Amino acid sequence: MIRKPVSIFGLLRKNSNGEINRENEWLVSAYAENGVPLKKIGLFGGTFNPIHIGHLRAAMEAGVTFDLDPVLMTPSAWPPHKDAEKVAPAVDRLEMTRLATAFTPRLAVSDVEFDREGPSYTVETIEHLQKKLGAETQLHLIIGLDAFREYDTWHRYNDLFRIIPIIVLLRPDMKATTLSKTRRLLEKHLTLTISDEYCFESYPPRFIHPRLQTVYLLEVTRLDISSSRIRRLIKEKVPIRFLVPERVDQYIQERGLYL
Repeated sequence: MIRKPVSIFGLLRKNSNGEINRENEWLVSAYAENGVPLKKIGLFGGTFNPIHIGHLRAAMEAGVTFDLDPVLMTPSAWPPHKDAEKVAPAVDRLEMTRLATAFTPRLAVSDVEFDREGPSYTVETIEHLQKKLGAETQLHLIIGLDAFREYDTWHRYNDLFRIIPIIVLLRPDMKATTLSKTRRLLEKHLTLTISDEYCFESYPPRFIHPRLQTVYLLEVTRLDISSSRIRRLIKEKVPIRFLVPERVDQYIQERGLYL
């Protein structure tokens, strides 16, 4: 018997039209059924300013590869490393993420970072979710290579490697020499800033540690799309169709965002 859905991630909150979001009801119901928790969940955070097809494809591939169901797309309410003047209102970015993931298997949206005041720090979001989900559910942090290279500028970054496995997304078109160089640079960075006990294993490609969490490297399909380029195209009045989901495109036009 399936119990009444309960909102664990804020997935059933009202949208901008005052309606309850039902796209993710299957997820909440799955969690509540017989009290059995989900086992492996991906956490893909970002400004999503705006969210685009590249984000969704990378999240889907990470989810399939690591058997993560769902991958929670988590917009930052207050991104600490971004210029606030260049970022769309948080409620708009959340709504665009909701529209982008609606009725998409394996992907869901979470407004967990909207529950807390102050900057959206990844480590605090992870701790919040782990507390709610319990020890039987394992979270995986999904992050792009460029962002991962800057982890040592993050709030309490050392704690990340203690509490959660990390999946770093790589471009598949990187040449072998570039990929090898990237691996060596990451290994050097990890050993200097986190622990000199991190070592690389080639299959599957990952950095392992006897006590800290594993850092995985995953090649994903490269789609030459960026949020900054989309914003520039909008300013230039160039259509962004096929770069973002259709409902996101419509929402941007209706709200007059990024003009």
